[in-house]
Amino acid sequence: MVGAAWGLDLPRHRVEGLAVVAPTAGPYTEWGTIGDQLSELLKLPVLVENDAAAAALGEFWSRRVSREQSFGCVYLSTGIGAGMVFGGALFRGASFDAGELGHLSIAYDGRPCPCGNQGCVERYASMTASVDTARAHPALAARLRLDGSVSSAYDTLARAAVSGDPDAFGVIEDAAGYLSVAVTSMVNLLDLGRIVLTGPGVAVAGSIYARRLRSHLARTAHARSRHEVQVELSAQPRNAAGIGAAALVVQASIAPGHTPGMR
Repeated sequence: MVGAAWGLDLPRHRVEGLAVVAPTAGPYTEWGTIGDQLSELLKLPVLVENDAAAAALGEFWSRRVSREQSFGCVYLSTGIGAGMVFGGALFRGASFDAGELGHLSIAYDGRPCPCGNQGCVERYASMTASVDTARAHPALAARLRLDGSVSSAYDTLARAAVSGDPDAFGVIEDAAGYLSVAVTSMVNLLDLGRIVLTGPGVAVAGSIYARRLRSHLARTAHARSRHEVQVELSAQPRNAAGIGAAALVVQASIAPGHTPGMR
């Protein structure tokens, strides 16, 4: 990542800083120590941020969302995260850990989760969960050859779903249903007006997730009689976190009060 940045051959004085984004990243995790080390090594400001939060800020900027609008971004990957932007700034929480949508329980006595909770939506709707479900379906697993990494198997499953394979569609549709329950709870709690779905999990089958979420919100969102909750798909779901990383550095340079943690 750093090497790629220097491969652009930009003059040092034109580089404002470096942003590192990763799952569960933040200044109070081990990534914070890595950020300190990079800053010392490169003699540049370094910002460390969660991938879902970075994606949310990137979507907020690229879509020119009004600062007055309560905005949320759902990041679907091997896990599930979310980022929320209020007043033009990311909401990070007490320890930079806000947005752990994947650990919102949708079944109090459901599947155990490594986080210690039960029924976390990540155990039902993440890319990992969908691949596990598909691999447990012998005919589907054999037909699609769902071996290899989770990412490659999930892309194969998603392509089959949008191409009309009924079993593959059923797996993705079920995952979208579970995700819709969790996202609706987030929307109700925060009174969000706009949701963007992003991350590699919606790169191929995003239309299935968006359709299911729109339908669910239209029936169950608490504020549905007062305002519509817009649901949109990211234009670049696989690169959203990287785009957001660049936005974080820009925001830190022009509005430092909105971007704590820059080293």
